[in-house]
Amino acid sequence: MNKRLVFTGLFILLSLCAPAQTADSTAADSLGRIGDVGTGPVTMRRAADGEGMILEVAGFGITLGQAAGGEKQQVKSYPRVCGLFFDGVELGFNFLTGADYAGYPAEAGDFLDVKGGNSFHFGITPVGLSVALDRKRRFEFSTGLRYTVDNYRLSDNSITLGREGGMIVPLPLDEKADKSKLRITSLGIPLQFSFDPVRHLRVAVVGYCDFTLGSNAIYKKPKEKSSLSGVNPFRFGFGGSVSYRGFGLYVRYGVTPLFKSGAGPACHPVSFGVCVFM
Repeated sequence: MNKRLVFTGLFILLSLCAPAQTADSTAADSLGRIGDVGTGPVTMRRAADGEGMILEVAGFGITLGQAAGGEKQQVKSYPRVCGLFFDGVELGFNFLTGADYAGYPAEAGDFLDVKGGNSFHFGITPVGLSVALDRKRRFEFSTGLRYTVDNYRLSDNSITLGREGGMIVPLPLDEKADKSKLRITSLGIPLQFSFDPVRHLRVAVVGYCDFTLGSNAIYKKPKEKSSLSGVNPFRFGFGGSVSYRGFGLYVRYGVTPLFKSGAGPACHPVSFGVCVFM
């Protein structure tokens, strides 16, 4: 750009100093005015877009103004509201904390002790909605319908769970089973707030409301399954996750006891493991 200005200045100086143009000195003085100004071989006029000036010297045009590359780049925008499909997959392990066996005889023992490594948790959001709280989607709120399966593998495989006198109790088996467990399926509504402190890194906190679809006591082999009432029909909890490029770790804690009051030992479910966000 500096070379162009020098070149332009030299042509203007030569043109103004030429004897043939002495009579046009008045026109040369008007170069600073807006509009077409002619000084013989030197002509200045406004550009067609109205944003700059064109200097014509001996038939050659030179555009004066901001270069095209100097224009401000547009910031890429993202949709504020997006649909979610089969998102937020969780695969982890379950534990029961704070078990209180008040009201049970001593011989019942700690029948709800579970094997954490064999008690698995699975959760997925088949359909949901996310709302960006800023233009760059660094802050985001999301919700949807979440399907969850929780398995609690009993440490004592010589018993199964049943209900007697309105309470969940251990029932002895004729012989030890390969595995004995409690399975709970639920449908919930998660309310999640997430924040991206840096690119691809996401930190999220979530509160969830789960509605019990079914609960079963299962042992095998051969496989035997029976419905088990007494699980809380509604359970509230909270959790969080940290992920990078969609892969990370999660943790969940059930604030509402797993069983209804007076129906079973007072205990709270805890789950942790890996998560995947699409």
